[in-house]
Amino acid sequence: MKERTAVLGIDIQNDFTQSTGALFVNGADADVRRMATFIEEYGSSIDYVALTADSHQPIHIANQHYWKDKEGYPPALFTTIHAEDLEQGKWMPQFNKDKALSYLKALEAKGEVCTIWPAHCIQGSKGWSINEILIKALYSWCINEGKTYDLFYKGMHQATEHYSIFKAAVEYDDSEETKLNKRLLSKLEEFDKILIMGEAADYCVANSLNDMLKAAPHLAKRIIVLTDCISWINPENERAIKMYDDAKLQGVRFATSDQFRD
Repeated sequence: MKERTAVLGIDIQNDFTQSTGALFVNGADADVRRMATFIEEYGSSIDYVALTADSHQPIHIANQHYWKDKEGYPPALFTTIHAEDLEQGKWMPQFNKDKALSYLKALEAKGEVCTIWPAHCIQGSKGWSINEILIKALYSWCINEGKTYDLFYKGMHQATEHYSIFKAAVEYDDSEETKLNKRLLSKLEEFDKILIMGEAADYCVANSLNDMLKAAPHLAKRIIVLTDCISWINPENERAIKMYDDAKLQGVRFATSDQFRD
């Protein structure tokens, strides 16, 4: 019986993949061209494509305007905010004030921090859209193969980061969107190979892979990360490096798109 192959494309959006994007990942523009070529050349062997989309509102805990200091100024981009900062009055949340401190403490208990990013992937904006180069390749794939692709959204909740498509950085009891994405996980269970591509390697890709393996460790040996279809914001990100090292130990494979084709 022919093996069935799924592609999981993570956050291949303009804000990450175009040089003019709000949070352009260096190298992501070339990644997208390789992704499109891969789909064009290998499309007959691809049975399913799931695309994820970071989907924020202007009010979001990782945006500058969510926070102010004692003088009323927002933090600089790429500032990290810690629970201690709130307790000492260095930074004050302007929204969801009842959740901020417990959120930061929950993050830090996991070895994570709240980073202030440029506002990106605002729902409905040009930056939020999937890169057109990839969409054109998928359009042809759909017509040629008689198949469809699915979109999965994340990041709508104002009071938590949501790097991973499978669950938010901190889950809330009253919010299903922050909890395990059983629908996507169940869909990927149907396939013999799961190819992962997308941006950025050290944030949304690494966290998605990590959460997927925690929820369904038996999928590890089906997963192949296409290493020339992901790029890093910080190639020395120790937390992400450990996630990938752990994934390798579980049986996840890493290959370029050319190596996989061969």
